[in-house]
Amino acid sequence: MSHELHVWTGDRHIARIDHDARDDRWSLAYDADWAADAAGFPLSPALPFAPPAPGHASASVKRFIEHLLPEGRALDTALAYNGLARTNVFGLIRALGAETAGALRFTPSADNAPAITRGESGTASAPTGAATAADPTPREITPAELDDRIARHAQLPLTVWDGRLRMSVAGLQDKLLVWLDRPLAEGGRLFLVDGGRLASTHLLKPDTGDARTPHLAVNEHFCMSLARRMGLPAAEVTLLRVPRPVLVVKRFDRVALTVGGRPFVRRAHIVDACQACDLPVSHKYERNLGNAPEVSHIRDGMSFERLFGCVAFAGNKAATRLALLRWALFQFLIGNSDAHGKNFSFHVRPGGLLEPAEWYDLVGVLAYEGFDTELAMAWGDVFVHAEVSAFALADFAGRCGIDRRFMRREGRRLAKLAGGAAREQAERGGYLAEERGFVVGLADFVARQAERLGRLLDEAVAIKADYL
Repeated sequence: MSHELHVWTGDRHIARIDHDARDDRWSLAYDADWAADAAGFPLSPALPFAPPAPGHASASVKRFIEHLLPEGRALDTALAYNGLARTNVFGLIRALGAETAGALRFTPSADNAPAITRGESGTASAPTGAATAADPTPREITPAELDDRIARHAQLPLTVWDGRLRMSVAGLQDKLLVWLDRPLAEGGRLFLVDGGRLASTHLLKPDTGDARTPHLAVNEHFCMSLARRMGLPAAEVTLLRVPRPVLVVKRFDRVALTVGGRPFVRRAHIVDACQACDLPVSHKYERNLGNAPEVSHIRDGMSFERLFGCVAFAGNKAATRLALLRWALFQFLIGNSDAHGKNFSFHVRPGGLLEPAEWYDLVGVLAYEGFDTELAMAWGDVFVHAEVSAFALADFAGRCGIDRRFMRREGRRLAKLAGGAAREQAERGGYLAEERGFVVGLADFVARQAERLGRLLDEAVAIKADYL
């Protein structure tokens, strides 16, 4: 039996997805008006407006959808609350598609349009008049209630409120999507929203007190704030204490506006690097089958080389290549071994051109012991952070089409900034006494990495091309 879903951005019906459940066949058809609109964009580079003669590949449509779904415990909770099998990707997006990452909404009916109207530029704007069924009253979450829920997260998933399942974006860490009515520093309040003119504007990532990853929210706050202190395009973050620390991340795929005197949130379309490269979720790590000796040579997942291949889809190729290089080097500086293919995203501009999005999920993973810290993507052929050599960096540059002198210039500039900025962040980041030693340790690590990076880059430039 065949089923369909309708894809919207704002109030625009842009595509229809058909699914044959028996054979798990997927198809995609764009609205002709959307494809002809100068402001229109395809869902991803793998799903262009003009597909090959047979149409878009069924597997590519499914892979794109699968990337919009939560992972880990949030996925398990969604399956249980909706009575679905893990393999039922269509059923999941049908149940959860009202609030996905980016601009897209999925509805079972072509008549089920969002309760919004279009603005002069073709983007969505808030309606006037009374609220409708699709424009429900936001549900406030108080700090005390949030603290209680964090304490009980092992028994009750953070994505379930008032007996209802709330959508969670992709990723393994516990998250909650909320709308913030104004900045926290100005007394902003947190709300759960259900679509219509409002959408979530922030992600909450609580520190659950796991002994294996102490101060995780502080770790990410430090690394994200360090990037911004260095002038790098990380998403804006704040530490909310309820009193447990909660990392509040401003979503870069949402823009909070006021239209006609009423709050409104405009959605922006994004894809992560795996979607851009048409890779499945299981391929977000370069060694997609793991690192066991018999399979460690298989590297079909996301790699730096594939990531830099996305430059071909960018509007400004030089700026995109530079952004990717800085992102990779910053991961080295903070010791983030888990920088995988779903941890870098692109804005999708009119016509489908890609533009690097703000950085997110920056964590100093090497600060923790007892974890597999194999690099998500290798520097050349090296998957162990401590073993990254000048040759590995030169190999990385060659595979990614980067001039080594250019890489040295950018790397030395970041290294020069990193040590001092890390110390400043540790001193001025507003961390509590029990967190101080941890962030000072992070800052010391970054300073050592900065010195190491500068030395390795100097050596990498000197390696003869014939040796690579």
